[in-house]
Amino acid sequence: MGQTIGNIIAQRTGNENLINILADELSGTDLNSLLLEVFARRAQQLTAPKLLKQYEQNRFVQPAETDFIHLLEKSLLTLKCLSRHHFQPLQVSPLSQIGTCSVVATVDQDKVVSALRNCEVLSDATNALAMYISSQKKKQKSKDAGTHMKYCTTQRHVRSQPFQAKGFSPHFTIGCLVSSGTDTGNYAFEKKAIAEHFTALHDVLTTVFNTGPVRFRLQQRADYPDGFIAAILEYLHRQLPALEVTRDENSGSNNYYKGLQFKAVITLQQRDFEIADGGLVNWTQQLLNNKKERFFISGFGLELLNKLEEGLL
Repeated sequence: MGQTIGNIIAQRTGNENLINILADELSGTDLNSLLLEVFARRAQQLTAPKLLKQYEQNRFVQPAETDFIHLLEKSLLTLKCLSRHHFQPLQVSPLSQIGTCSVVATVDQDKVVSALRNCEVLSDATNALAMYISSQKKKQKSKDAGTHMKYCTTQRHVRSQPFQAKGFSPHFTIGCLVSSGTDTGNYAFEKKAIAEHFTALHDVLTTVFNTGPVRFRLQQRADYPDGFIAAILEYLHRQLPALEVTRDENSGSNNYYKGLQFKAVITLQQRDFEIADGGLVNWTQQLLNNKKERFFISGFGLELLNKLEEGLL
C-alpha cells in the first residue's frame, strides 16, 4: 500500500509524529488557530499577479456558465411550487459543520472541501437539513418529536471530485426536499413521504421546467424486508395512478440509501436524463440515536435543467 500524503510530509519535515500531533493531540481551537496563522502567512506571501495566476488555475473559483437571472428565476419558481406542496423553504448556510456528510453517510471527506473553524463548504443540502431538523427535534418536547417535518431549498453545492462530462463543474445549484418523521408501523411514514416527494417533483419538473412526462424508478436497498418495495408500489399505484412508477430490477448495489432509492427520468432533446435521485437514509437515526427516526430525501438537477434549456449540454 502506498504512503499517504501525511506520511510523506511527515518524513520530509523530519517529524514522524506531525500528523498525529495535528489530528489527535491539538484541541479543535488550537488547531484552528494554528491553521489560521499558517494561511494568513501564506496570503501575505502572495503578490497580485501571482494571485491572478492562481485564480486562473483554480477550477473551484470560476463562475458558472449558466444564465444567472434565468437560474434565479427558476429557483424562485421551484421554491414557490414546492411550498404549495407544504415543503417549507429554508436558506441553508454555504458552510456546514465539518463531517456533516462523511460521519452519517458513505461520503469520503476527500470529496468535500474542508475548511477552518470546524466547517466544510456545503456539498449536500439534504445533509445540512438533516442536521437542522435533528437539532430542532432535540429542542422539542417529547410529545412533538414525531411531527412530520418537510423542508426544501435550492442551494449551490461544491464537490471536490473532478467532473469530466461537458457542462459539469465543481459548483452547481440543486433543488432539494426532505421529509422527517418517525416509524408508526405499516410503513406509514415511508408511504406518505414518497408519495409527497413524487407529487412535488412531478409538479416542479412538468410545470416549472416543462420537461414532459416523468418516470419514477424504484430500486431496492438493504435494511428493509423483501416485501417493502412491493408495498410501496401498490400504495403509489393506488394513490397516484397518473404517475408512472416502476421497479428497477437491474439497479446494482448502493449502501448510501436504506430500503429504497429512486430515480426520476425525463426525456429531453431525444436523450434520457436521470434528473432526480433520492431515497430513505438513516442520518437522523444516527444523529438522534433513535431507531424510530425516518428521513426521506430528494434532489434534482436544477442547474442542469437550466443548461439544457440554454443548449450548454
